[in-house]
Parts: sequence; structure tokens; C-alpha cells
Amino acid sequence: MREFHPQRQPLKTAQLNYLSLCITALCAFPSLANAEEEKSYTSLPVITVYAEKEDNTPASIATINRENLDKTGATDMASIVKYLPLVNAPFSTNGSSTFYAGSGTSSYNIRGIEGNRVGLDVDGVDIADATIAVTTGASMRQTAAGRDYIEPEMFNSVNIESGTTNVSADGIGGRVSFKTKSPDDYLIDGKTVAGTVKSGYSSANNSWFGSVTGAVGNDTVKGLVAYAHRDGHETEPNSKTKAFPMDWDSDAVLTRLLWNINAQNQLGFTFDYYQKQSDVSGLDGTVNSALATYEDGTQHQDIERKQFALDYIFKPDHFALFDQLNTKLWYQVSNNDAQTIYTMVSRNTAVVRDFTNTYQEKNTGLKLDASKILAQHHIKYGLTADQKKYSSTRADLRDGSLSSSLYQGAYMSDAKVNRYALYLSDAMSFDLFNRELVVTPALRAERQEYKPSNSDSLDVAKKDFSYLSPALSLSYQLTPDNYTYAKYTRGTRIPTATEIGGYFQTTPSASYYLSGNTNLKKESSNAFEIGLKNTSIDGIKFDISAFYTKYNDFIDYQQYTTLEKCTALTNISTYSQCYIAENIADASIWGGEISTRIDLGKFIAHSDGFSLGLVAGATNGSAKSSDGTKTGINSIQPAKASLTFAYDDPNKVFGLGLTATSVASKTASNDATSYQGSNDVANYQPVADYTIFDLSGYWNINKYTKLNVAFNNMFDKTYWNYASVGTLIGSGTDQATLIDRAAEPGRNVVASLEFKF
Repeated sequence: MREFHPQRQPLKTAQLNYLSLCITALCAFPSLANAEEEKSYTSLPVITVYAEKEDNTPASIATINRENLDKTGATDMASIVKYLPLVNAPFSTNGSSTFYAGSGTSSYNIRGIEGNRVGLDVDGVDIADATIAVTTGASMRQTAAGRDYIEPEMFNSVNIESGTTNVSADGIGGRVSFKTKSPDDYLIDGKTVAGTVKSGYSSANNSWFGSVTGAVGNDTVKGLVAYAHRDGHETEPNSKTKAFPMDWDSDAVLTRLLWNINAQNQLGFTFDYYQKQSDVSGLDGTVNSALATYEDGTQHQDIERKQFALDYIFKPDHFALFDQLNTKLWYQVSNNDAQTIYTMVSRNTAVVRDFTNTYQEKNTGLKLDASKILAQHHIKYGLTADQKKYSSTRADLRDGSLSSSLYQGAYMSDAKVNRYALYLSDAMSFDLFNRELVVTPALRAERQEYKPSNSDSLDVAKKDFSYLSPALSLSYQLTPDNYTYAKYTRGTRIPTATEIGGYFQTTPSASYYLSGNTNLKKESSNAFEIGLKNTSIDGIKFDISAFYTKYNDFIDYQQYTTLEKCTALTNISTYSQCYIAENIADASIWGGEISTRIDLGKFIAHSDGFSLGLVAGATNGSAKSSDGTKTGINSIQPAKASLTFAYDDPNKVFGLGLTATSVASKTASNDATSYQGSNDVANYQPVADYTIFDLSGYWNINKYTKLNVAFNNMFDKTYWNYASVGTLIGSGTDQATLIDRAAEPGRNVVASLEFKF
């Protein structure tokens, strides 16, 4: 079997010359751009590898703004976070992970935690849950419906909070919040009409996009309309195995209206729409079975998300309960439908199999967030009340006909989940040795009510969950240039509707059976973090953080090799494979992250505009199953570091950034936190370390026109992302094909041209 761990090779002379030429060109730009040698130093924004770290905040929060999304050529969920050391996007390539699963990204991985454990939201409204692929291995990381419902062109910024989130939101794995564009982003400096027209191209998947954004208004009423369209093909791996042919297109529409009624009242309305459809052909699922071949596979997928939201901001004068109250009312519906057709050949008999899965989640809710400053107290509190309705269908046709001997119907029970949550925090400021000490206790209380409306599974019943999650943070301005913090947060994740009410069996005799579990316990975490943010040397910003989190009652699917458990649940006595959702393990994850940025113009003569930025992070962990077995955790990603050498013209006419990203090697192992088959561990392949180089640049051609270009993987290296291939297995030598197809793209370019008015 081919082993996918090529050794690190010295760069070819031509590659070294190319890199030297790039650096030399960077160094030459000041003389090209500035005729005068003597000029005052221009301080640049404090950025670290295209993400800004929030100052004086007792948390690890990174913000990627619109400008940096353009600089790095962000086109999807994965590319948004490609330079962050402890954030990743698993399964972003169709056909590399599971044969029946839909394409797209399942979620984000933050500090080794992924799937539905990581919160995702658009303007504070949760993105729909991921659901499992019921016939391709029972693990929450192998999704039938992912969470890829976003268009990067619609966002003004992306905020990424690592670790357990603060008490204003639930979850145990951090949160990624997408903030959509607003008229206020465009109507600045007295403008009453403004906007952009943009077009771009990505060679990695031969895709084109176009977008237009327009804003109009005055100080009282202002509105924005934005539209983006993309169409492209498969992402071609830099390997011998071709990707499955794919054609896809997407559309996104955003409208926002703001009405400043008076100084105390603002009303806003938002409509946010996204749809994507894709068609894949030539699918070969032979790797999933040693007993049959799967040929001539095709898949059609439709993804859609619609959100309607009403926002109201109230700023009363001298009101006892709050200084500002933000109210949000929303309705969101998400659909993720896929149809997969292929020919199965077994024992010289060919059968055309046609699977159709549909998934819908409707989310209606109300959220209130209030803040009040009283002397040294900064109080924040709020409540959330929402309802999520879930429905799904599944059809399994053989040679175009329904068969009474095969399971048909939903793959999860139709259900609704009512959620009620309250939170309160108080940031109390004290003077300690003439420095500010801030102590912030906080508490979140939440109740969820799971109510199935139909069920084929005998064991699905309504269930209520409640919890209290306290938090405490301490921050101290140790010196004027050193901000330190320590924090503790208890996080809680209630089982999803799929984990409780998921259900599937192949035939009435249930040769294959999978079930959720009404008796699941909540997942919980106890997270500890310390950090230091330092600016003691003029021109250098330095952040470091360390964390340790203990997780309890991780949920995944347990395979039962005896019939007792399944028989007790279903009264069906014959199974060849049986999976049931269980609280299967506890886990501990620890690690650290460092980021620094150096303005070289502060230290080297005639270097105004040059900078170095570094981010690096590593995590480790261990797990213990319910029977006491100790293992590693395969969702933990390898150590990663990105170093950027950049030049920004002080007049912001142009800029270049050369980024080297290095990732360590890792081999998956036994993991108590997720489902593994009996032969999985023995078949896991090493994923080699790698270093790749990206060159990005921008040119403000004039006050109305800007060009952004990013050359990715400049030296055309073949490499694999552990998040996508670390736990891929297959039958026999076909595993090599499965992994080879999942190689990352080779040398590619992403470019966009933007016209502003």
C-alpha cells in the first residue's frame, strides 16, 4: 500500500531563487513607491497574519475583517481560517471523506473540538446543525448534512472565539460568528450613495464570482442591497488521482434597512438568503466495501438558508435598568437535500440504487441583550427564547422502485426543540496598586425541551434538559503595556435532535440498525485559560495564551457486537451491525497559542511599511472511555505555525505579504471519543508534515479601483490536510486511492478586482 508520508525535501534551486526574488522585490518596493528617503514613520494596523486579536479582553478572540478576507482570497469556510493555527475546516472536499455524504464543510475545528460542539451563527442566529450519514459509518464527523450555508462576500467580518464561549451563548467548543454587511460600512464621510462592484476567479476549482453591493441613505434612513454569484467545478487535488467531476453554483442576497427614529431608538430589518446546488458524476464507492463494487455514481445536492430578522436598539436617557437594550426577532429556515444514484454490482448482479435524503431546520426566536454601567460595575444580561423544528425524509429505491423490504421514511424523528436561556455578567473594576483589576463573575441558565412529533423508533420520547453554567474571569493591567487574564468557564452542550431521535434500519430484520438515544446526558466542559497581551516594546505586539479543558460525557455512536442492547430497545432480534448514540467518553485537551507582530520600520532604517507576523499553536489531549480505556483524540489537529513577511505602502497604494505555513505530521490512533470500526486503527495512515508558501498582494489602482491577488502553494507542493484524511479508511489498496484523491490543491491563484463608488 502506498504510504502517504513523503519526507521533507530540500527546495530546488529554482524554488529558492524564486523565494529570494520575492523577498528582494518586497525590499525594493519602498524605493519604487517613495521618492523621498526622509519621512515620518507611519504606524500600521496591528494585525497578525491577516487576523486581528482583540485587546484588553479576557478571551482568545480573533477578528478577520473585510479587507483581510479579500487579501487572502477567502472563497469558502475553509479558506477564511487557513492561517489560524488552532482553527480548521474538516471535510471541505467532495468525495474524499464518505461516499454517500454530501459535499461541503461539516463545521469548524477549534482546539481539537468540532462538529456541533462548535457554535456557528450569522448575526447571532445559529447555523443549522450537522447531521450524520446513516449508512457510511456512525460518527458525528461523517456528516450527511454539513453546516456550509454561508457566502464570504456577504460578511463585513468574522469573529472567532476559541475555547468555551462566554455566557451569552451556549456550547463547549468555541464559536464562529459571521457579521453581515451594513449600510454604515459604506455610508461614511458624509456619503449618501456608495457601493462596490467586484469580480474574481479561483484556479483551484476553476470558479468565477461576481458581486455588487449598494448603499443609499442619510442620517435617518439608510439601506443596503448586496448580491453575489459563484459557479465552478471540482477542487483538483495535486496528486495522481483526479477528483470526481463536479459542477456547482451559488447565489447570495442580503438586504438591510436601518431607521434611526431618534437618538434613543433605531429599527433595522434584514433579509439574508443563500443557496447552492452541485452535481457530481463519476463517483466510485468501491472503497467502502470489499464485497461489492459501486459504479457510475452521481450526486445532486441543494443547500438553502433564508433568514428574516428585525432588530431594535433602545438607548434611554437615565434609565435604571439599562443604558442600552438590543432586541432581535428572527425566522430562519435551512434545507440540505441530496440524491445519490449508483450501480451496485454484487455476485454478478447489478442493481441501481437511488438514495434521497432531505433535511430541514426552522428556527424562530427572540433575543434581548442589555447593558448597564453603575460606578465600577459593567453589567450585561439577557435572555433568549427560540424554537427549532426538525424534519427529514429518506427514500431508498432499487432499480427505480420502492421496496417494502427496505426502510423508507425519515432518518430522524420530526421534532421541535424549545430553548429558554438567561445570562448575567458583571465586570467589576478595582484599583490595585494603581492598576486596573477587573473581576467578572457570570452565570448562564438554560432549559431545552425536546418534543418528537413522529417516530419510527420505539425508544424516542420527549425529554427536558436544564443546566447552570458559571464563569469567572480576572484581568489585570500588570503594567501599562502588559495585560494579563485568567478565566474559568463551565460549558454545556445539550444533545441535538439527531443524536436523540436519529433512526435508520435497512430491512425489517434490521441487518443494519442505527438509533439515537433519549437517555443521553448533556456534554459538559470545565475550561481554564491564562493569557498575556504585551506591547512593552514600541513596534512589537505579543500575545500568548495557554488552556486546559476537561470534557465529560462526549456523545457518539457505540457499536454493539452483541444483540442484547439493540434487542432491548427495538424488539428486533436479528442484526449484523448495530449502532446507538451513547455518552461514550471523557476527554482532556490542553495547549497554547502565540502570536506576534513586528513593525520593522521601528527598528531598521528605511523600512517603513515592513512587518513580520507570526502565529503558532499546538494542542494535545487524552480520552477515557466509559469502560476505562485510555486513548488519544483524533480530532486534535497537528501543531501549526504561519510566518508572514509583509510590506504595506504607508500611503496604502499597494502591499505584499509572503506567508510560510508549516504543519506537523500526525497519525491517527485509537480514540475513545468517536466511533471506530474493528480495523480502523490498524488502517490509519501517517499524514506527513509540510511547509507551503503563499504570496498575496493588493494594489489600489486609484481611489475607485482595487486589485487583490493571492498565489497559493507557490512551489506546487503535494500535501494532505490531516483534518480531511487522518481517519480515512478503505478496503485493501483502494485506501490509497481514497487518500490520494483528498490531496490539497497545487499551485493556484485567487484574484479579485473591485470598483468602489
